[in-house]
Amino acid sequence: MHSPDLKISPEKEKALCSFAPNADEHRTSTHFVSLAAGIPGIRACLMATILALCGVGLTAQGLVIDRNTVADFDRIPTEYKERAAQLRMLFMDRSVGANISSSLDCLASPWSTAPSYCKRYQHRDSAYAVDPSEVYWNGVWDRSRWTYVFWPNNCSEDVQCFADFAEPMMDTLDVAGCQFSYLAVTPGSRIADTVNGFFGSKPGRNHAKVYADFAARHAGKTIVWWTTSLARGIGTPESEKFNAQMREYARNNGVVLFDVADILSHDPAGKPCYDNRDGVDYLDEQHPDDGLSVPAICPQYTTETEGGHLGSISAGGIRVAKAFWVLMARIAGWDGLTGAADQRGDHPVRAFPNPAGDHLLIDWTHSKLQGPLRWELRDLTTGRTWLSGAGREVPHSQTSLSLGGLPAGIYQFSVFTGGRRSSVQLVAIRPQ
Repeated sequence: MHSPDLKISPEKEKALCSFAPNADEHRTSTHFVSLAAGIPGIRACLMATILALCGVGLTAQGLVIDRNTVADFDRIPTEYKERAAQLRMLFMDRSVGANISSSLDCLASPWSTAPSYCKRYQHRDSAYAVDPSEVYWNGVWDRSRWTYVFWPNNCSEDVQCFADFAEPMMDTLDVAGCQFSYLAVTPGSRIADTVNGFFGSKPGRNHAKVYADFAARHAGKTIVWWTTSLARGIGTPESEKFNAQMREYARNNGVVLFDVADILSHDPAGKPCYDNRDGVDYLDEQHPDDGLSVPAICPQYTTETEGGHLGSISAGGIRVAKAFWVLMARIAGWDGLTGAADQRGDHPVRAFPNPAGDHLLIDWTHSKLQGPLRWELRDLTTGRTWLSGAGREVPHSQTSLSLGGLPAGIYQFSVFTGGRRSSVQLVAIRPQ
């Protein structure tokens, strides 16, 4: 069937572009598109056209995996789960890397038979316990071809060292990368220095140019750039500055970025977490308030008062491991547009019209979801949840949401049942 050419007037182009995320947000166009599964009435090609008209280059922008993409784990199609499992991957890290590797091992077992350390949601301080769904997963996720290695002796956290280690084996790898730990961003570290730092004006052994040159020599491979791990006490100005530099470099150079720091510095609800120098006593930690709020690992992800290891409570490691799978599935070719339910044509819930005006209709009539539910409508530009609700049972009819007062933009409508996200759709709300 012939499709007519799409012609959009400058006025309509401007209106469409008002839906696009603000370029100043730490969310790239690839993430924006990755959430577009199940858009009723808007085809993926039309969404791509809208993005192109708005000056958002999908390829040029690279790929960023951060806190906003953790939930995409549950949408990875079986095809790309299997393709990702076949990729040969090497990542180099310190002890938090070992925690991440252990969490990947957790997902490689059925949840019911996984070791208990994979499923710890309770905290020694009950205020920081998480919902059990945070440490739940379906199926078996084989990571046997993904290898973690500790930094070599006398050569820690130096990208030239990583390149020298990986070079002889690159013919046997598809994906490679290394992460700086929170020990590389302690107070006084020069890693973010504008002259001698990783992105500084004076290149040395441990410099972005060394890593970029290594990637250029292996153009057929995927080299992953990482933000740092974080601790309760590190959060430092150095870590904040370096991770901001890394994100800016990723945006400007179209690389693949695994933003672990972003994942670990936001709790499961998306609330930012800051360093422990806050004047709040916690167990044996009694630091006075230094007047700064520096992103740090959330207490929900570690039981340490100064460090940031992920092993004593499971949520942080499992969240990073799920994001790791999203990363590998995207590298394996998943566009992030089509989820497992979309491939079956089995949308549990349908939201329309799309774009919406004053009202949004939610069609539950074909849903097979059962039990108590929770839903939310969240602005992807600001992260604000504008509307939410809950019910004791999933309705099996149409319901209507009033959108009066909501600004125009792109929203994510999510339904949660059984403690986990069961349906997600992208909804455009037009100016009223």
